[in-house]
Amino acid sequence: MIPISRTAIIVLIFLSSLSFSTATAGQYNEVGLVVVGSDPEGIAAAVAGSRQGLETVLICHKDRVGGLFTRGGLNTLDMNYGPDRQLLTRGIFEEFFEQIEGSSFHVETAEKVFLDMLEKAEVEVILNATEIKPVIGPTLNKLVAEKRVIGISFSREGQDFEFRASTVIDATQDADIAHAAGARFTLGMEDFGGPSFGMGATLIFGVENVDWDKITQEIRNNNHPNTGYDKRSVWGFWAEMQDYSPRDEAIRFRGLNIGRQDGDTVLLNVMYIFEFDHLCLDERKEAIARGEAELETLIPHLQQNIPGFENASLNFVGDELYIRETRHLEGLYRLTIDDVLEHRDFWDKIALGSYPVDIQDMSLQARGFVLGDPKVYSVPFRCLVPKNIDGILVASRSASYDSLAHGSARVVPVGMNVGEAAGIASAISKQYGNTPWQELAKETHFITHLQTELLREGAYLPYFKVPHALEGHWAYPQIRLIRKLGMIAAGYNNNYRLDDKPSPETLQNLFNNGLRRYFPDRDFDYFYTRARDRVTGNDVASLLLAPLNIRSEKPIEKAQQLGLIPASLPPEAVMEGPINRETLYFLLGEYFPALESQL
Repeated sequence: MIPISRTAIIVLIFLSSLSFSTATAGQYNEVGLVVVGSDPEGIAAAVAGSRQGLETVLICHKDRVGGLFTRGGLNTLDMNYGPDRQLLTRGIFEEFFEQIEGSSFHVETAEKVFLDMLEKAEVEVILNATEIKPVIGPTLNKLVAEKRVIGISFSREGQDFEFRASTVIDATQDADIAHAAGARFTLGMEDFGGPSFGMGATLIFGVENVDWDKITQEIRNNNHPNTGYDKRSVWGFWAEMQDYSPRDEAIRFRGLNIGRQDGDTVLLNVMYIFEFDHLCLDERKEAIARGEAELETLIPHLQQNIPGFENASLNFVGDELYIRETRHLEGLYRLTIDDVLEHRDFWDKIALGSYPVDIQDMSLQARGFVLGDPKVYSVPFRCLVPKNIDGILVASRSASYDSLAHGSARVVPVGMNVGEAAGIASAISKQYGNTPWQELAKETHFITHLQTELLREGAYLPYFKVPHALEGHWAYPQIRLIRKLGMIAAGYNNNYRLDDKPSPETLQNLFNNGLRRYFPDRDFDYFYTRARDRVTGNDVASLLLAPLNIRSEKPIEKAQQLGLIPASLPPEAVMEGPINRETLYFLLGEYFPALESQL
């Protein structure tokens, strides 16, 4: 159900004319660089490598370039600006950004820009490939890598092909090539004891015959928080969407994110689809069908409840889902949530980011949250290099980021900068002989060379030192620990609400979630606090003793004797009066490591 405009027809004609003259069926073909994946990250990698003089081939199983933008209908960029509102993601991303309509754009414009960039860089693009697999060769150094990727094999139109190159860049959304080669990954949020399926998936759809002026007028007049609009975007209508009852029990809706296209056509990002395997292609197709079936009742709801949608009719359903999270590479370095929120400036930085740590809904029960809003942080080159596999770099949202850090680093502008760095690194690595990536990534001379070339191509990689929200706070080490478990969130304003008094429900939920996440291999019962309307130091200490089946009339003293909390405490923690979140976070942050030694 995708309308094809005159522009789209021209694009399709161009795509059908793409050929790969360097390829010969039945034998392998030597090229300078192979990139797998035609999402924006892969396009940036291929263009960068080709501009550096590498004969570059981009291979993808999809039928058009642009990935989620063009096939999924995602038409909004999550922008990254620095403390002085300077654009952090420059280079090839900035080239792209300057040619589209803005942070909310027309998907056909994006596709045309991508095609033009690929054509001008003379990248050979191979679409509709099947059975795309890594070609494995012997490692050059068994001490640093188990095996080495030496190329890519695939089929197209009934014939088998193989390209060999000194570097393969895996720019697929799920790092399928690196995974098939044997690189190690974690899934979803299992790295901190969270759900392995990660964040919910979204089916983007489009409608026509909407009244844009009426929609924006409603937003302008309603004065609701967290709503707004600009020339091409509207966000809001949370209450109206919560009044809708999905007929599919595993689908949930949030407030509308509306992106304007031509005339009276808009795209909507509003739907979460749960309870399917995000890595299974058949289940992805089934999830799309479930989402499309839901639109039969959702569109009438929009017509009846959202001003400006009275005459709206469906005219687009994404060919692919917006899947935010699956695999996370175990690279030479894993970007952490502390790196992001403490504004880490790495020596081997290749990209900067600042997008809020946006964790979307994970299930029907687990709502999303914003963990914090960094001012600026850097992404190290080591995040692209698998620990155990040579010859391949991972330049997609599945690079080596912890799942919470991924909540910020996964966005396309950062990903395009990472892809560009991978393409340039592939070119200059040839000057360093057959040095494995695991060694090359640690060489200061190589990283300096890479950064110099990135800067020459327009990247932005300044030195920075920016304080973070809790810099110097007496309880920050403990707060830091429980933040790593995804237990607390500071939101867009980095406010941890440390002076607030926690409710008994807050105490027991924090405690039980912390137990499950800090000890994911243990099956703890759910523990309840005896507090009724306020939380005291004794209430906390009693709960801390519960997993050890200990009850005491003097719980603070007993917990101190066992080393579960420090012998010296903040004054209010030993008082009968209510404690604040600051003290609660301190106690929990001290408790979990101490309990580990008792079990």
